[in-house]
Amino acid sequence: MQQAANVVRLVEENEAQAIHLLKRLIAFDSQVIEQGRQGRESLVQEYIAGELRAVGAKVDMFEPENTRLEQYPDFNPEHDYTGRPNVVGVFEGSGGGCSLILNGHADTVSPGDIALWKYHPHSGTITTGGQGITGLGAVDMKGGLAAMLMAVKIAKGMKLRLKGDIIFQSVVDEEGGGNGTLACVDRGYKADAAIIAEPTGLEIACAHRGAMHLRIRTRGISTHASMKSKGVNAVEKMVELMRALASLEREWSVVKKHPLLPSPTISFCQLNGGNGASIIPAECEAKVNIKYLPAERTEDVRAEIEKRINAIAGVNPWLRDNPPELEWLLNTSPYEASTAHPLVKVLKEAVKMAAGREVITGLPSGADARILNNTGGIPTFICGPGELAQAHHIDETLPLKEYLQAIEVYLRVIMNWVGCEGAH
Repeated sequence: MQQAANVVRLVEENEAQAIHLLKRLIAFDSQVIEQGRQGRESLVQEYIAGELRAVGAKVDMFEPENTRLEQYPDFNPEHDYTGRPNVVGVFEGSGGGCSLILNGHADTVSPGDIALWKYHPHSGTITTGGQGITGLGAVDMKGGLAAMLMAVKIAKGMKLRLKGDIIFQSVVDEEGGGNGTLACVDRGYKADAAIIAEPTGLEIACAHRGAMHLRIRTRGISTHASMKSKGVNAVEKMVELMRALASLEREWSVVKKHPLLPSPTISFCQLNGGNGASIIPAECEAKVNIKYLPAERTEDVRAEIEKRINAIAGVNPWLRDNPPELEWLLNTSPYEASTAHPLVKVLKEAVKMAAGREVITGLPSGADARILNNTGGIPTFICGPGELAQAHHIDETLPLKEYLQAIEVYLRVIMNWVGCEGAH
């Protein structure tokens, strides 16, 4: 098809519009608050809905409903979605092609201390000699979301009739656990396959690890530091647990392997304890992140963690009588899709044409792929522009070349997976 041969030219002709679109998305403050319990996604979602309507999509804007979602294992409770709508744009095909979900999240994390940013996090500043764009969400994942939207806009601008359906999903609250995508599944949106545009450097991820959050509390006896022997240091008791779980992590690295993913990890990410340099602390709290592999069951991983903690407590006289308090806060399950799925072949060819490479990989972090794939039963693959190391990073920067390559990738997938009338 002549149009397919001219994909590179089409992207080049729309480069200025593509950069403008990404700058507009970055300009919106769409951060989640209190780990997704609140959020500011409304304005960017209204803008995306307008862009979809302008190219003929049937647009569905709806707020996730907790009472509907609580039946699912990946549901995260106590999140308020008032004024935080998902946006789904449906482009109906004429028949004969494969349907495709293009999924991305419109929310971001907090920018943190804005004074630490070289450029304002919502400026969308062109940096590195014109080679990159800097801003909150440039990589995670307004870059991928804009690339998908731009690919659809170009395809519709070509005035070709799609054979299969395209279901474009801009979801809320991915950073808070994924209830936005879960609401799309609950609403009944299905397709033959899905792509999520999380940053993979345009590698094709067919698996990601699961993640659990654990809160641990240890208790002690407070006293003046000069009378240390009269007290019990809760921080020191926590350190004993940290060492025990570090040992478990080392054991996991030897016996738990996956061809596409790193071994499981246990990370102490927050530690609070004590009231001053002269007071033996009576309390300590830690928040722990546990990453685990697709073949593992959540309950088994939890049992391993608890068994190791209990083993240490059992040989420590204080901890035996004052056991650590454990509270499991969050679980995002892992996922794995077949590398032999037909869409993988289409994606590989598209990435090779656009970027000169084709790499199958896994995503070390979690993503909404688990929800579409596991709960929705939709074979799902992750492929988007940008380095994951830039996500949640001050001066988050996306290479513009890779952003434009992503548009080309998605446009080629639309042509070769969804299909267009007159394509052959």
